[in-house]
Amino acid sequence: MTTTTSPRPFWLAGGPATGGETLTVTSPRDGSVVGEVSVPTAEQVEAAIEAAVRVAPAFAATPAHVRAAALDHVGARIEERAEEIARLISAENGKPITWARGEVGRCRSVFRWASDEARRFNGGTAQRLDSDPGGTGRLALTRRVPYGPVLGIAPFNFPLNLCAHKVAPAIAVGTPILLKP
Repeated sequence: MTTTTSPRPFWLAGGPATGGETLTVTSPRDGSVVGEVSVPTAEQVEAAIEAAVRVAPAFAATPAHVRAAALDHVGARIEERAEEIARLISAENGKPITWARGEVGRCRSVFRWASDEARRFNGGTAQRLDSDPGGTGRLALTRRVPYGPVLGIAPFNFPLNLCAHKVAPAIAVGTPILLKP
């Protein structure tokens, strides 16, 4: 079962890129070629890190409704291509198709949850300080803000869902993520 004729690119700083090597993905079921993917070079990994650091402040300032809409969009595209994705998961790692379909459904739920959290997350709390006489009339405000880029590493057994569990929350809170599946 060959699904691609040329290596699939990876995404680097918002655009497709190809690396120096190609990895052939074969089915553990029968050894057939499922596809080929391009592997980033060490320099491209460094460029990805630099890009994530560079974009972090702007991404953190992105309004919650924009992040939520992006998450909704990803979830909808996953839902539209659910069967195709499930078949690819099954082919590349030998997972039964029923389990692969369940993984795709769970992934859609993760993006839906993250979209809801992006809208709900208030990013801070207020605390009264008048429990001490010196605090009369004072209020403390603490805010949660993204610390910086996230590095996500996902194992092979749930390739889509375990990536989603890293990507969706990062987008929800407004921090860039580098993902190594």
